[in-house]
Amino acid sequence: MTHTLLRENADLATAVGILDDWTAHRLRLRHQPGLALGIVYAGELLWGKGYGLADLEAGTPVTLDSRFRIASITKTFTATGILQLRDAGKLGLDDPVSRHLDWFDLRYEDAPEITIRNLLTHTAGLPRDSKNAMWTECDAPAWADFVRDTRSRALTRPPYQNFAYSNLGYSLLGGIIEAVSGRRWADYLRANVLDPLGMSETRPAPSADDPLLATGYTREKDGRRDAFPFWLMKGFEASANFASSVNDLVKYAGFHLGLTDGAVLSPYTLADMHRVHWLNENWQGGYGLGMGLHRSNDWEISGHGGGYPGYLTAFSLCRKHKAGVIALTNALGSDPHVYVEQAYKLVLPEIIKATAEDKPAAQEDWARYVGVYESEWDRQKVVVREGQLQIVSLEYLDDPPTILEPTDEAGVFTLKQAGQSNETLRFELDDDGNVLRMWERNEYSRRVE
Repeated sequence: MTHTLLRENADLATAVGILDDWTAHRLRLRHQPGLALGIVYAGELLWGKGYGLADLEAGTPVTLDSRFRIASITKTFTATGILQLRDAGKLGLDDPVSRHLDWFDLRYEDAPEITIRNLLTHTAGLPRDSKNAMWTECDAPAWADFVRDTRSRALTRPPYQNFAYSNLGYSLLGGIIEAVSGRRWADYLRANVLDPLGMSETRPAPSADDPLLATGYTREKDGRRDAFPFWLMKGFEASANFASSVNDLVKYAGFHLGLTDGAVLSPYTLADMHRVHWLNENWQGGYGLGMGLHRSNDWEISGHGGGYPGYLTAFSLCRKHKAGVIALTNALGSDPHVYVEQAYKLVLPEIIKATAEDKPAAQEDWARYVGVYESEWDRQKVVVREGQLQIVSLEYLDDPPTILEPTDEAGVFTLKQAGQSNETLRFELDDDGNVLRMWERNEYSRRVE
């Protein structure tokens, strides 16, 4: 069934149609086996489609219910579990890992102990992967071997010195979930994340005989692709073991867009997941708590990608505009992020236009406040613009305007200002109703024009 927003907005429908045709064309050019692509708005599937084949030999088509190994998108679930336990008072993000895993004693010389926060943000200085050839020979160690091997590893740098992506670190987080909750990692996430969100088609531990599981393929070599063997991450499961579908990840997107009832995470903790905890050197992106962060066309994007032998995936959100894109592929060399970025470029501007709220109407009595105000610190102009009462700094014109949000008291407004608390602004009037001064918090500017 076509989403109402598509039926009622021709430009949005046109943008989706262009994306659809471009996607099909690109898959043909690249001889890509399959892709499931979905666009989310306000917690619902706005549009989605399966392309190509989930299994080349059987000729099984990809659908939005096809399951793919989503690889490192798993980390977002593991991080959610850790934050649940933090909110329940079972652990602290600045706890040393050794407090919950008594066998863990890795420490960089003369540096602080590695903490749970270090693991969440990839700033622990740990190696990336196993001693096993996991990604070339599909061979992950069992947990007992993981513990033994980890204890013999050497740290690459002190904590917080740099961002260094680590599957090993997120596997440790899985061990912490088990130690603190007393339940297996997969069972804990099923009961506390998947079930509350209704994600019945997502598998923390996939099965080789799952008829909905897409087969994962190699890069194209001499005109052919070979299937990878089925395997599980074992001791590394908390970093990359999940399998899921577009239709189930739509529910997960609704949760991360803050559109559920808060049963899984509070809105405050959820927002904390999606803010920068590690900033890249170029200031163009970073990492939150289990979430990668970057900017695209001035939009703030959060989410995670995944890479597994035979599968490349992307789960992406633009929380400000309640939108997201999910791209799941079943072959190496398929670059799902290209489809995500193109979806944002083509479709998100039309979603924004189609869902734009009517601008608030300016109130008639605001005209008395319009004018120039000056103090020793700044010269400012109060204006009515876009249906709002705004303050523009004439000293710092490139700064965004301060929005004055009306309150129930005449002449009193709430300051909506970047980087500041929502405090009060009050206009002081004389007996004739003329503005004398503008009080921002406890300081004032005199009206001069």
